[in-house]
Amino acid sequence: MSEMEPKVRIPQQKRSIETKNRIFVAAKDQFAKNGFHGTNTKEIASAAGVSVGSFYSYFKDKKELFMAIFREHIEEKIVRILGEHQVDPNNRKESVYRLIKAMLEAHEPYPQFHREVLAMRYSDPEVDAVFTEMDQHSLGHVVRFIEQFRDKLRIEDIHTAARIISAAVEEIICSITIFGEDGDADRLIDGLADMIHRYLFD
Repeated sequence: MSEMEPKVRIPQQKRSIETKNRIFVAAKDQFAKNGFHGTNTKEIASAAGVSVGSFYSYFKDKKELFMAIFREHIEEKIVRILGEHQVDPNNRKESVYRLIKAMLEAHEPYPQFHREVLAMRYSDPEVDAVFTEMDQHSLGHVVRFIEQFRDKLRIEDIHTAARIISAAVEEIICSITIFGEDGDADRLIDGLADMIHRYLFD
């Protein structure tokens, strides 16, 4: 996934690594709180406890930093967490439940930032391109998940089933992590797992 690698300076010293990390954390908070257009580099640098000049030694502007955070989220959360997702071929419903939980976990960090990315998807071609790549990665994971139960499936078109399931899971994830329906999270996940299980197998 080399096309998603952020074009930023790679720090060599411990202090540089710590500085970059502070900028990352501060920027996530600022973007989540004020949105992309409501945040400027001076505010990010101040929140990180660094000078504006130090900020520009790592990033040419706030857009490059925003995209670096987005790409890091994909690589460190979505790719890693979905890659670690385990399937139990002897327990289909539990496997479906674990799939939903893995996809939820991949989206949980910084839900407000995810909301801002979602909003920018429809106005910024660069954000949309990376978002589409993220969707394709998640879709591919769901396809591979379904294929492991090929001889037990009720449905025949695996790719279409994966698109339907991905859309349903994404909707519930948004309800829980972005729109704050935490009180209903367990019921939503249980209901979704039951629905997907019936769709695929019953």
